[in-house]
Amino acid sequence: MRACVWWRRWARVGGVVGLLGSPGATRAEGREATCDRLASQAAAEAALLYAPRVQLEAARAPRVLDAQDPTAPVGGLQARAALAFSATDALRGRAVERVALAECTRERASAPLEALLALGARLGELESSHAELAVLRERAPAIDLLVREASDRLAVQRATAVEVLELRERRGELARRTAELRDHVALLEPLAGPAPAAADLAALVRALHDATLAVDRGRARVDALGAWRVDMRAGVAGGERADWFAVAELGYAFGRPWQAAAQRRAIAARDRELTTDDRAIAHRVAQLQGALRGSVAALTEELQALDDERGLVAAEQARLAQLTDPGDGARHLRARLTLQQIQLDARRAAIEALISTRRPLAGAVP
Repeated sequence: MRACVWWRRWARVGGVVGLLGSPGATRAEGREATCDRLASQAAAEAALLYAPRVQLEAARAPRVLDAQDPTAPVGGLQARAALAFSATDALRGRAVERVALAECTRERASAPLEALLALGARLGELESSHAELAVLRERAPAIDLLVREASDRLAVQRATAVEVLELRERRGELARRTAELRDHVALLEPLAGPAPAAADLAALVRALHDATLAVDRGRARVDALGAWRVDMRAGVAGGERADWFAVAELGYAFGRPWQAAAQRRAIAARDRELTTDDRAIAHRVAQLQGALRGSVAALTEELQALDDERGLVAAEQARLAQLTDPGDGARHLRARLTLQQIQLDARRAAIEALISTRRPLAGAVP
């Protein structure tokens, strides 16, 4: 029953992580396994704290005289059997399970951020490679046709071997670029996941911050319960005669106020650490966002330069198209311009994919 309650609460607190989506089946299964381990370890520890204890004791009491009959000794050896229960231990068991729940929440909150930081500056490269690869694959038949036409003209001595060799080299460059992009895709696909927007990323960072502090506060509550002792014990004691007994114990450690003050300082220090330490995930995410903003600005300038170059190529192609009787030289120039246009279109598709992937995460770009 307790496990079912735990899983329902775990499902509620993990909802914010859905902002990023699943980072991959294997990675998600690993986080689930971590949560299972944390829950099982907490349940193992809490089981002993929840349960009452059976105690068997052998005691020797001092021998004293009965006031009614000074000659009758009382005391001596005793055997005791008791059932003991600690209310503070039961509360500590519940607090231990809540710490495990908080640790699971922290693990789930950190998963998408760690996946994002694992990609780092390579964010968007998978989408970019797919976009460029799509253009090159789509235009591959047109490239082959240009080379074949040039080879046919060479066969009838209407093109030079140099011209044909140049087109073949350009086709080889594009083929090598296609193979390189396929390699990029194979390397990046296991790491990549859908990227969040900047607002969603801020929510994820905040959720991780809150979850980390919740773990520290939960552990502080476990320690705080150790200052109290509320025990009840009842059983049977047998010596010369058997009788039942009951004991209630209340204890308090006077060091608790100093412990509480130290815990408050530790939690406050953790809060500062999470926001100022350059090793913290929040700081690393902020650094990545700054780098992505600079990248988007630079890519936007490159995109404008590419558009200018594509405009020049298009103008030259339009000029050649107006020729009523283009010669062999014009046909070769048209083939070269077509290959150049394909290269520019592929690069433009890659840059557009990079910008569209990085801009939502980078936030406002100057």
